[in-house]
Amino acid sequence: MRKTIGASEGSSILLLGVCVSNLLSMFVMLFFRGSSASFDGMPTSAWVGYVIMQVGFLAAAIVYGLVRKLDIPAVSRIRRPAKLSQLLLAPFIAIATILVFFPFANLWQELLDLMHFDGAGVTMPAFSNVGVYFLSLFVMAILPAFGEELIVRGNALSGLSTRNVWFGVLISALMFSLMHANPMQTVHQFGLGVVLALSVLITDSLFMGVLIHFFNNFISITLTAYLPQVDRLIFNLGAYNWLTGIASVAVGLFLLASLLFVLWRLGGGKCSYFADYSIRLPEDYKPSVGFFKALFCKPYRDMLPTVTRYYKSCLKGGCRDYVNFLHDLFTKQGWRDISTELLVRGDVSNIGKDQPLIGVWITIGLLVVYWLYAFISGLI
Repeated sequence: MRKTIGASEGSSILLLGVCVSNLLSMFVMLFFRGSSASFDGMPTSAWVGYVIMQVGFLAAAIVYGLVRKLDIPAVSRIRRPAKLSQLLLAPFIAIATILVFFPFANLWQELLDLMHFDGAGVTMPAFSNVGVYFLSLFVMAILPAFGEELIVRGNALSGLSTRNVWFGVLISALMFSLMHANPMQTVHQFGLGVVLALSVLITDSLFMGVLIHFFNNFISITLTAYLPQVDRLIFNLGAYNWLTGIASVAVGLFLLASLLFVLWRLGGGKCSYFADYSIRLPEDYKPSVGFFKALFCKPYRDMLPTVTRYYKSCLKGGCRDYVNFLHDLFTKQGWRDISTELLVRGDVSNIGKDQPLIGVWITIGLLVVYWLYAFISGLI
């Protein structure tokens, strides 16, 4: 079974998923045509539509993989989950992403308002009880996290990255933002797409993207349901509150860069990536012995000084590497090194620039038309 797909094939799988999902959604709309049925203030057709979209994504990716004899776990990076220590960073990465891109999304919203754009946003229920809240989390946070990640990061990114890792990151993020056909969310969805792609490549696991995606949607739903005053406060700051916007972007970028660095380092094995090799450790030292085990377990008590010295070495080396990482972000060679590391960590097959890209351009072209239809509909 094939374990690698090219850029055109990965893009075509995404396009297939979008077509299948919209076709199913069209049948749902026809079924509910003329119906005024609703649940908790949201049309029943919208509830079913949210579910059927994700079913379409999942079905398209899985059926295509089976028919074309793809090793779906290998291609989609679902062979193994990320480390628990990496997964625990997911909510913080989601928050940092919102801090970075929310001011830009606000500016974009202001521009749309100047054009008198009146397109439909995300349909939400009234959240009259906690049961509706949890149902909303399942329908609008959990299902999209799996469906959209499998079709975009699991297939499109896997194929696009074989040409160039940054080509994969940026084009998959562009496709991710366009496929939603929601102009009001386009800017944030592109930024989120970039972060999700990097996180999946760094951990070589789709589950990291699934979890970050879930927390992004979870935060949005929770603010709408139970903290609308926070939502209103953020909105009322306005796109022209440059001080707030600049502070949000600056703090968010620092946090996001730091979190991605830690995510990257946590994938390198237990403290071996931080070790200061100038410190000689005894031959009988066991790296599996942690600080607290040495502190509280009597058989390992004699190793406490060595373990303490080792973890001090880890911290010192980690701080040094973090400073070097920040420096690399401002150098051309640093970005080359980061690109190489993403290729290695993401286990990307580098097919190169000679592969045909007709499927990529067709997918982008059709998604642009799909997005423009929603945009023009909001203007007229």
